[in-house]
Amino acid sequence: MEQRVLDFIKGLRGRGVSVSTAESIDAMGAVAVVGLEDPGIFKAALKAAAVKRNRDVPIFEELFPLYFYGLESGGDAYILEDELLSRLEEAMRQFARGEGMNPMLAMVLMGRGGEWESFIRTAAGQVGTAQLATRMQVGMYTRRIFDTFDWEEMEGQLSGLMDHLREEGWSEEEIERLEEAFEANRDALRKQVRRYVEREQARNADKVPSAERIERLINRPLSGLDEFELQQMRKAVDILARKLRNKINLREKQRKRGKLDVKATLRRNMSHGGVPFELKLKHKRMEKAELMVLCDISSSVARVSQFMLQFVYTIQDCLAKVRSFVFVDDLGEVTDFFRDEDIQKGVRRALSEADISYNARSDFGEVFESFCDQYLQDVGYRTYILIIGDARNNYNDPGTRALERMRDRAKGIIWLNPETKPFWDTGDSVMGEYVPYCREARVCRTLKDLEDTVSSLLL
Repeated sequence: MEQRVLDFIKGLRGRGVSVSTAESIDAMGAVAVVGLEDPGIFKAALKAAAVKRNRDVPIFEELFPLYFYGLESGGDAYILEDELLSRLEEAMRQFARGEGMNPMLAMVLMGRGGEWESFIRTAAGQVGTAQLATRMQVGMYTRRIFDTFDWEEMEGQLSGLMDHLREEGWSEEEIERLEEAFEANRDALRKQVRRYVEREQARNADKVPSAERIERLINRPLSGLDEFELQQMRKAVDILARKLRNKINLREKQRKRGKLDVKATLRRNMSHGGVPFELKLKHKRMEKAELMVLCDISSSVARVSQFMLQFVYTIQDCLAKVRSFVFVDDLGEVTDFFRDEDIQKGVRRALSEADISYNARSDFGEVFESFCDQYLQDVGYRTYILIIGDARNNYNDPGTRALERMRDRAKGIIWLNPETKPFWDTGDSVMGEYVPYCREARVCRTLKDLEDTVSSLLL
């Protein structure tokens, strides 16, 4: 249980809940004192030790069942009446002395759903649910765990037990009720196994990737990630964005403190014979950049665009202003989605609810013209325009004149292309026509490329 509590605290930290080492020790001490007898008290003790802010309570409530499933419910077990149950328990004890008996058979017959979980956990360890990643694997792992209980052996022992009960004088009606209880509780156990597997899958998906895992993920091409890796990647984006924000904040502190101005210090201390009793510092004024992000969300580029939006909005407090747009053959602003929703919901809405046609064919020239007509007046001297797209224009007018107007107005245009350079200018790609108007044109296929791009703008 100690390891489960530590995993739970790690999960809270991964979701942004601040739990210090001292608070972790307090939590361990609290649960050791209250024990597991009363699940409500156990939960309250853990919450009191680990949660300090009201806004963290929903996260605690969401994660608690994922880590401590089974403490509150015994499932849908079929329970026999007490008198029959007592006689059955005694009969099974006698039968086990002679024939031996699978302990799981007794648990199923007596409907002790609260005690099934320890068997399920043991079986889950044997089949390796730590590797369970996606919802598509839930059925497979449920079947594997359920099959480890050796039902063939249990059915044979059940038949022997029924014969033993007949010899002891039990009525056929009572035996039929026991067989009925066995079938009903086997189904209930199967359901409980599935609920357990579903929660393990959710818990695994919610785990914060390790530093080594993040290092591997950020260098993987975004287009080749499976569902589980995408979930892990979203967490990696948050972690990388927090690191970048910390770097920016540290630089801000250093800038406010100022650097030693040697010449001014010597001038000020001439009266002391040049001994620097009084230091003079010089301060460099830095202006936060404004960012306008234009994301191509056609199928070939959508994945890079969605991670860039998540990255940018995670660190938006480090920028003076962020506006975001999505496009295929027309341009739609999605800034308000991120103002009204959390970032993940904002990204989902941007990819599905913007006022554009999602099934159209890419037309960069039309998009640039539209941007100039509607938004160019909002571009200032400290505005970077970040364009994410493969520049495959479907043989339409590339609209370089509009791109030139954007360049002349902005501090710079940064173009991120998910295709490698050998593919630029092949087929309907017009990347070569856009490069002269860009301050920088980069290949962007991984999260590392995204991080490097944003870092170059802010650091």
